[in-house]
Amino acid sequence: MLGLIKKDFLLIKSNSKSMIIVFIIYLMLALQGTMDVFFIVPLIGITLFISTFSYDEFNNWNSYVVTLPDGRKNVVRAKYMASIILTIILGIVSLTISVGINYIKSNNVNLDAIISSLIGAVFSSIFIISLFYPIVFKFGATNARIILFAMVFGIAAIIGVISRLVDMTSVINMINGLDNYLFVIIPIISVIILGISYLISNKIYQHKEF
Repeated sequence: MLGLIKKDFLLIKSNSKSMIIVFIIYLMLALQGTMDVFFIVPLIGITLFISTFSYDEFNNWNSYVVTLPDGRKNVVRAKYMASIILTIILGIVSLTISVGINYIKSNNVNLDAIISSLIGAVFSSIFIISLFYPIVFKFGATNARIILFAMVFGIAAIIGVISRLVDMTSVINMINGLDNYLFVIIPIISVIILGISYLISNKIYQHKEF
């Protein structure tokens, strides 16, 4: 499995130049106060890992790897492990940069706000991974992009309709009341949805023909 994780990071490295450019652009926007630097975490992380699925399909990697001992189990496991590792790395980098930007702009560091933003960004990444990976394992990278795009806009539309028809004040108040517990609740929810996603992806990949 370590070899499969290393393979994904080598693929990511091949796209690193373009991602560095994107990172610099968002860093400049963050310095100007028009963009939260933590937005980089889910954006770059998901973009890079979508590219690994595309490379795998283009090179018929799955047809080869399923012939290896425990190849099917290790492929799914490696994708999730590599994604988590990359998310943690991007989170640490973004945390360091955010602390630096806060200190440069205000000579003060609001650590609570920064950590809250970091947790939100990491949770967003995990949620997207959990939603996207079963779809990509089932339908392939190209079709999964379209499905995910449609799902995101569909969910946004549903939320928009519900917010107009239902008074969301009580929901917002309930969420605000949980502020002190989010540091515990979000990690637990993240582990649960990631675990469910992994089990679904693993089941799909075990029965998929290549």
